[in-house]
Amino acid sequence: MNKINLKNTEGKIFTGWYIVVMGIVLMTFAYSCVVSVTGVFMVPVTSDLGLNIGDFSIWVTILSVVAIIFLSIISKVLSEKTIKKIMVICCFCGIIGFVGFATSNSLMQFYIASIPLGICFGGLTTTPCALLTNNWFPESMRGKALGILFGGNSLVVMGVIPILNAIVQNLGWRTAYYILAAILLVICLPLILKFVKWSPASTGEAFKTSSSDQQGASNQQETNELALEGISFKNGLKSPATWLMFLSGTLLVIASSAILGHSQPFLMMNGYSATFASNVTSIMIGICVITCALIGAINDKYGLKAAVIVSSGAFVLSYIAQIFIPNAGIIMVVLFILFYGIGCSAVNIISPLFANHMFGPKEVGAFIGYINLFISVGGAIGISLVGKLYDVMGSYIVPFWICAGILFISFFIRFILSSKKFNYKNKMK
Repeated sequence: MNKINLKNTEGKIFTGWYIVVMGIVLMTFAYSCVVSVTGVFMVPVTSDLGLNIGDFSIWVTILSVVAIIFLSIISKVLSEKTIKKIMVICCFCGIIGFVGFATSNSLMQFYIASIPLGICFGGLTTTPCALLTNNWFPESMRGKALGILFGGNSLVVMGVIPILNAIVQNLGWRTAYYILAAILLVICLPLILKFVKWSPASTGEAFKTSSSDQQGASNQQETNELALEGISFKNGLKSPATWLMFLSGTLLVIASSAILGHSQPFLMMNGYSATFASNVTSIMIGICVITCALIGAINDKYGLKAAVIVSSGAFVLSYIAQIFIPNAGIIMVVLFILFYGIGCSAVNIISPLFANHMFGPKEVGAFIGYINLFISVGGAIGISLVGKLYDVMGSYIVPFWICAGILFISFFIRFILSSKKFNYKNKMK
């Protein structure tokens, strides 16, 4: 297994690692602090304003639909010339959205504020961050770099969730939203202006993949020569396998977003305190710093299929463990945390790797954009669907079983598509 090297062939810190750190910060405050912390705000906001959980959850659907539309547009124009401008605009949209949430007194105000926040969600988080990481690192390091990107995001969110929960409990949910808006302005915007660069070609750098500068330069040259290989976006869309891969992402996120939005209320309704439930969410996200790196390393050493089996299989088990928490208690809480930590990498790590596996680097940006577009479709459905089912049934158990079944279908699709038969190199022969 290749060692992780921080330097370029000139002995300086490789710019790709600065981009990974920037991505961790952006995804923490423009992605995780939008979706992953939904549970922190769910009960305080609905209790304060007298709203139903299902009705309040619809803002996530609106946000996701906006993100889908925006992603469908920028996926076609995302390039070296446009990426920084798009990310700056999206950062300002996020600021507007969080301020809108902080000042909301009705459902309609939340729904309206979710529109600019959806633009931020679509154009500032997973798509540009995964794309830039994909562009900057050679194939031998891509899985690890993505693992560090998403694992680092999880580590930071692990600390952010209890802090946000404390702010919400002591200073109010409006103050928490104002703070998130300020972070986008004071921290995220300067990082975008400083570090967004399309690829090593824009700085003339080469990643040092061995102790020899010459070997590192040779590997980078090889990577550049391979950059034009692959299946075009137009031809890729003609394959039914491509749409099945997109669908697998939607199914995954229907279930994963429902966990993020409803696991904390579920724990509180089964006798656990708000602080305990918040800590569970924090730990299950924080553990991803290890599990994302693990899944990335498994992919680099054993291949995509092995990474799919471990991550997607664990995600199914996470829901089963959650369902049995009311009966088995803390043991199932521990298993839920562990399996979720492993399973969430099926969304973050495995999804962009499928773009390289099935289509190659030729137009990987367009494919990653569409993968995240379909992931956003899942986000538009999951939290609201489970919220509405809860309102109808008065229980989370049946909705959670439905989500477990959805995850199994996604697992089956990805298991098939991760085989060598669907590798782009075999299709080009």
